Amino acid sequence: MTAPYVNRFRNGEYLQYMKDVLKLVNQQDVALLELTDQRDALTGLTTQIDEVFQQSLGSAITQEIIALDERRDRAFVGIKTVLNGFTYHNNASKQDHAKNAILSIDVYGKDITRKSYQEETAIISSCINDFETKPELIAAINDLNLTDWLAELKSANETFGTKYIERVGETAANPLTSISELRTDTTFAYKTLMSHIKAHDVLGNNATYASLMEEIEVLTKQYNLVVDNRVSTPNDAPADTKENTQNGGTY
Repeated sequence: MTAPYVNRFRNGEYLQYMKDVLKLVNQQDVALLELTDQRDALTGLTTQIDEVFQQSLGSAITQEIIALDERRDRAFVGIKTVLNGFTYHNNASKQDHAKNAILSIDVYGKDITRKSYQEETAIISSCINDFETKPELIAAINDLNLTDWLAELKSANETFGTKYIERVGETAANPLTSISELRTDTTFAYKTLMSHIKAHDVLGNNATYASLMEEIEVLTKQYNLVVDNRVSTPNDAPADTKENTQNGGTY
C-alpha cells in the first residue's frame, strides 16, 4: 500500500487524514473485523490532536499572527515582484539597482515566505538591515521608489515579532500538549491499525479487509498529491498556513 506522507502533512492535513481514515473504518462492522482496540486507540489520539488544534486556532493572538504573517508575505513578494519588473527597464541604472537588490535578498535562500515563523522574521530583519545600511541598496530603494514598500515590510515584520512573543507568553501561561508529540503516538496507532487490517486480509477470507485497504489507498494518494502539488508551487508565493515550531507543526 501507498504510505501517507505523515511527516510532511501540515497539522490540519494530518488531523483530517486520520479523521477520514477513521470514517472509512467506522463504515464497516469494526467488531466483526476485530479492529475495535486498534480503532479506539487511533480515535482517542486523533481526538486529542483535534482539541489541541482547535484551541490553537481559537486563540485570538494566533489569528492575528496568521494575518500579520500574510501581510508581511505580501509585502515581501511585492518588493520582489517590483524588483523583477525593473530588471526589464530600459534604463540600465535601474536594471542594475534591481539586480543588486534581488541578489542581496537571494543570499538568504529561496522560499523565504515558507520558512518557519521565527526564521522568516530573522531573515526579513536582516534583509531590511541590508537595505537600510548598505549604500548601494539605499541607492536602489531610492532610485526605484521602494521606500513605501520597505516601510510596510518593516512595520509588518516588527509587528509580527511583537505579537509572536505575546503568543509565546500565552502558550506558557496555558500549556498545551505538543501536537508533534501527539502526532508521533498517533502515527504509531495508525500503523498498528493498518498492520492488523493487512494481517487479517492475508490470514482470513473476509473480502472486507481488501476493500477497506483499497479505500484507504485511494484516500492516501489524494492526500499525498496535495503535498506533491504544494512542493511544485512557485517560490515565495504567499501561503495561508505556515510551519510553526512553537507547537510542532503548521497551523
